[in-house]
Amino acid sequence: MDIITLTIAFILPGLIFMVTKRVRIRVIKLDSRWESLVWTWRLMRSKLVFPETLDDWSLQDPKDYNEAFVYIHSCWMFVLPFFVSRGYAMYQQDPSGIGNLNPPPFPPVAKVTSYPYSRQVPSKTPTPRTLWVPRIWAARDSLGRDVIIKVISEVDDPSNELKVMQLLNSKRLRSDPCNHTIFALDYITFDKFVFVVMPRWDSCIFPEFESVSELLSFAKTVLETFDFLHRNKIVHFDCLAQNIGMNAVLETSESSRRTGLRNPKEVRYALFDFGASEVFPEDTIIEEARTSRRDPHFGLHGVSFNTISFPYNPFRMDVAFMGTCLQTYVRHLENRIPELGPFFDSLVDINNPNQLSAKQALDRFVEIFNALSPELASAPCDGFIWKDGVVRKRHGDLITITE
Repeated sequence: MDIITLTIAFILPGLIFMVTKRVRIRVIKLDSRWESLVWTWRLMRSKLVFPETLDDWSLQDPKDYNEAFVYIHSCWMFVLPFFVSRGYAMYQQDPSGIGNLNPPPFPPVAKVTSYPYSRQVPSKTPTPRTLWVPRIWAARDSLGRDVIIKVISEVDDPSNELKVMQLLNSKRLRSDPCNHTIFALDYITFDKFVFVVMPRWDSCIFPEFESVSELLSFAKTVLETFDFLHRNKIVHFDCLAQNIGMNAVLETSESSRRTGLRNPKEVRYALFDFGASEVFPEDTIIEEARTSRRDPHFGLHGVSFNTISFPYNPFRMDVAFMGTCLQTYVRHLENRIPELGPFFDSLVDINNPNQLSAKQALDRFVEIFNALSPELASAPCDGFIWKDGVVRKRHGDLITITE
């Protein structure tokens, strides 16, 4: 240790002590006392009011979205060097402004990756920009593999999201072939918060489904995932297209109608964002489970709040959320596969006494899928979105990029 380092090591604690006697400051808590002192000093110099609770990392009041957006962004910029010291080079803010992130200049992107990391698919753009949302930041590990860092819990008050991710990534559940959920690669603690590092998987919906079989294979994976979750007494409570990814890192401008990404030998899908999830006791009888939770965004999932009788069955609600999500992107095939209409009708209504369970839904869908003729399975998809019986087709040109 050189003389400068020794001097700082002796003087810095004293300076912080003297300042804190006069001004109440926030002390950053880290495993290393030295790092704690350094980061506390950095926070003092920055004059940033660092988050105290997990909610501080979210956009709470819609009236102050812009102000909160800038504030949370500044918090990420503050912790950026910390994650670099842990081997994660974080994406950089795009010069165009807050909201877009560009890859770091170093390390270079990995040329070859393997599961659970995403495929690095060909691109016309050398910088696969990604969108930024408050609790998430993109990064690359030391081998150039793209990852996502997300703040998911307070250290002293473990969130449901942390509990669910720890369970899903346990040795027992990871060995289940139907566990199509995102991997937790690393858990990192900074001050009062737990961050999880996950492989970056981009949109599962925007790239082109080039055949009926490709679309139904995607739907089957989602159904398998929810059967797996419910078998393990977990409800996701937020099945939306943006919470399902595919193993590909894509430039945002090249993702819509991108072809050639769904080869069954290469493509994989994963469910993520467990912020609304909950684990029920192992001895829970699914048919008898009840909850009075009012926090899920029912309308966002196509379920009218006025139709819900409290307390309700959370597993049935989870099936309804999953059903409305899949129905949006799959039911446009009903004109060629009539069985899909009654199938989705049996999922989306929690008040239907004959609503299928996750396992029953998977079994029935497999029957429909297996009954397709080879000609229909290989036929192109001519629709994109189904809503209240109206089918909307995709717009724009196909994007095909080869090596």
